Amino acid sequence: MTREVTPASIAQAIGTRRLLLVLDNCEHVIEAAAQIASAVLHYCPNVTVLATSREGLRIDGEYVAAVPALSVPDPDMHAPDLLLRASAVQLFVARTRALRASFVAGAEELQKIAAICRRLDGIPLALEFAAARAANLGVDAVLLRLDKRFELLNGGRRDQLPRHQTLRATLDWSYDLLPPAEQNLLCQLAVFPAGFTLDAASAMMDDTLSRSDVIETLFNLVAKSLVSLDPSFEGRWRLLESTRAYALEKLADAGLVEQAARRQAVFVRQIIAPLGDASPAPDDISRFAQEIGNVHAALDWAFSPGGDTALGIELTSGFVPVWMQLLSFVECSTRIEHALAHFSPGFTCVPKLKAQLYVALGFALLNTTGSADRMKAALSIGLALAEELSDLELQLKAVWTLWSYNLNSGQYAAAKDVGERYLEIALRTGNPANEAVGRRLIGAAAHFFGAQEVARRELTLSLDDSAHGLSGGTNLMWFLLNQSVLAKAMLARVLLLQGKIAQSRSLAAECLQDAEREKDKLAIAYALRNAVCPIALMTHDLAAADQAISSLLELVTREGIAFWTSWTSCLKGQLLVLQGNHDDGIALLRSGLKARTENGWLMRNPEFLGSLAEGLLASGEAAQALAAVEEALSISRQGRQLWCLADLLRIKAEILLANGPSELSRSELLFAEGLSVAREQQCSFYELKVAAAWARIMAKSNRQQTALDLVGPVSALFDQEIDLPALTFARALAEIPGISLSTYDGERPPSCTCH
Repeated sequence: MTREVTPASIAQAIGTRRLLLVLDNCEHVIEAAAQIASAVLHYCPNVTVLATSREGLRIDGEYVAAVPALSVPDPDMHAPDLLLRASAVQLFVARTRALRASFVAGAEELQKIAAICRRLDGIPLALEFAAARAANLGVDAVLLRLDKRFELLNGGRRDQLPRHQTLRATLDWSYDLLPPAEQNLLCQLAVFPAGFTLDAASAMMDDTLSRSDVIETLFNLVAKSLVSLDPSFEGRWRLLESTRAYALEKLADAGLVEQAARRQAVFVRQIIAPLGDASPAPDDISRFAQEIGNVHAALDWAFSPGGDTALGIELTSGFVPVWMQLLSFVECSTRIEHALAHFSPGFTCVPKLKAQLYVALGFALLNTTGSADRMKAALSIGLALAEELSDLELQLKAVWTLWSYNLNSGQYAAAKDVGERYLEIALRTGNPANEAVGRRLIGAAAHFFGAQEVARRELTLSLDDSAHGLSGGTNLMWFLLNQSVLAKAMLARVLLLQGKIAQSRSLAAECLQDAEREKDKLAIAYALRNAVCPIALMTHDLAAADQAISSLLELVTREGIAFWTSWTSCLKGQLLVLQGNHDDGIALLRSGLKARTENGWLMRNPEFLGSLAEGLLASGEAAQALAAVEEALSISRQGRQLWCLADLLRIKAEILLANGPSELSRSELLFAEGLSVAREQQCSFYELKVAAAWARIMAKSNRQQTALDLVGPVSALFDQEIDLPALTFARALAEIPGISLSTYDGERPPSCTCH
């Protein structure tokens, strides 16, 4: 009589023997395997059970050792020796070489192999299939065809089990073992290319499974290795790319793609909805950033022929603050323009959305290499729509961005007028925060316009929270920008020009620290560009300038902010000229100026042209230097960029002097004009530079007393611990025996008579 085989009878047969019991690939008989293992462990003290399966046995005494995928190189890894350290790349190369002995992977081919390994998530079986195809078709063909991986990866070895013959057969095996609820959830989750949260999974199944059922079903899929916990983010899961592609096919076969895509898009819109018009809080940035891939998928579906245009426009508008906070300005402008292209006479949506999109497009274009004209066109439409809606807050954003346009295109008189228009609207809103922004805009425009005392008053007032009835500290955020950082950076520039060097440096360092403490990348960039870099350059603190410019360059390169590249080129060019590396400095300045001019951005170009002129003069190119400074003076006067006019007049005077003594009279007229401009602007810093340059000429022609009378009074305004080239000269001049500083009734001596 045949004895029935049961878990207990198996355990009884083993008894006290010492052995290793292997239950290999037991996922299709998981219940029976669990019962056998449990009985053996309970009754057989000398037995160790080793089970291999897609999921654990879930029995007492079990220790689960997950077998990870092979390691794959990071996308930014390029060195061949580093790529070859990844076990996935090693396997691919070894299997390809086994099938084609002549195969040699060079540096370029290794990059493509690394991409294949990432696309296949380092799964050994998939890599073996891919390597087999690469041996015959080449690496390029495999990489290009991975979007149709199930047609491509079907070249398993003949001695393997049928389910290991193709990638599809392998996934079929796992999928067919799932109960219907798990199959359904797996397919629904495939519409999240960037991974998903528990809330997302629940949203996809809200009409079929309760939240508790979703949790249980998701837990089962994770246990069966079909869903992975995302190691990069807590509380997120993802499908491996091959699993996701397979699940999408199953979703399509069931005719459920459109339904799932709509649910996914609606869910993404819901998580962004609380943001409204506000900037995301710093703690929310990483959370929203995780959804970018899902937003892409939602937008692609929404604007497809079978999608939902209105939902796509809402999604685009809703995610704008996130793109901007992540400094993804190019993507932001591209997505906005795509959404605007879908507006048509017969299309209806919330009117405010269209206005918001045009205003946001203007701001995004401000931070890309887009032309100034495109930015102005978008702003004009956005402002007109905002005025039609009588939406004061949206009008403020449009006017603010228009102010930015004028400032960045070097039209400072217009910027001052627009700033005053902003303040007028701000006062109508009754919101003190808006008034603070308006004061900053007027102050910044006044600074570049050359009215330093007005600039100081308005910027100081913009920082005075108590004056505006504000509470909550200085880190006021408006349209993604930290107003305190921007105001402090501009005020630091004003203080420098007024000769308050120590205060200027201290405030510049403070605004950078504020931005870094908030981890606000855009604020860091503004603090470096507007204050830390130029102040270090202007005060000849070349070590600090080098460090600050390197930090700015690293930031804009890492974040891909194309608009800022021309700034870093010009700032680095200025530094190289000051360091005596004239050729490289000239090349960088020309490159940066060319890019800025082509796009219509002329802000601070006169300053950069002045540095270019000084570099050319030092290189013996006096004619080119004169042409550069003439262009700088023309732009300065045309756009009312008067803040550096005095220094440009000094530079022109020194260039003329290089042509010989015959130009002395013309040069001294320029020096005198420069002094007059600096004094009119109450700009002690440039008054000192002009006076020192003129005094050097006088000293060389044996007019030391006249030279000291010219530069001595203004140099006395600066603290003794301040070290500037002009101050060093003035102090050395005062040490010459036989001369002393004359006294005057006024604060300054009159401009010297020209000779």
